Amino acid sequence: MLSTKLVDAIKDLRHLLNRGYPRDSAVVFVANHFRLKLGERHLLARCVFSNAEVANHRARAVGVARVRGKKLGVDGYNVLITAESILEGKQVVRCDDGFIRDLRAIFGKYRKSSTTPRALTRIIKAIAEARPSNVVIMFDGQVSRSGELAAMVRQRLKRAGLRGDVRTVAEVDLKVSGFEVAASSDRAIIERARATWDIPAEIVRKRAANVIDLTAV
Repeated sequence: MLSTKLVDAIKDLRHLLNRGYPRDSAVVFVANHFRLKLGERHLLARCVFSNAEVANHRARAVGVARVRGKKLGVDGYNVLITAESILEGKQVVRCDDGFIRDLRAIFGKYRKSSTTPRALTRIIKAIAEARPSNVVIMFDGQVSRSGELAAMVRQRLKRAGLRGDVRTVAEVDLKVSGFEVAASSDRAIIERARATWDIPAEIVRKRAANVIDLTAV
């Protein structure tokens, strides 16, 4: 449940973005004005968009049927962290553009947990059901132990009979966005990609989850 204060902040930020104010300064202004907590600030920064951005993102979003037979690039940490949040019952958000995002703000500090194997199982299952012609899952090579994680995911990919690879790379955003379909909720990837697929949304459809729906606000 969103507080009245946070709902007002969301509406004010949308108004500023629709009038062309720069995102970063608008988020800081609104968050400071309403004295929002850190998690609430993350929600504004990651989940609230102008009408033009919403239309742009939704135009690029595709479902499972559009992934079939395509070359799929997966933003590894982006998808994995959100999937873990869903399975752990943490709050995730269906954002203005319809994409599911988490509020953990882990960025480069990711650490594997007891939830990681279950999250990977769900992700690999969703990919297998989508039946891409080839899949490449990419992890940021600058994050500690990315190589170990990539090796573990590569084994799971092979066991699932999926054609593709798992890599640690620099500039994940640029590389993933170049595929026929990009799996990520990262704004930079969505706005570069020809088509984007929301794997965490597939997971949410098939299990109970702690989801805040901004599309209803």
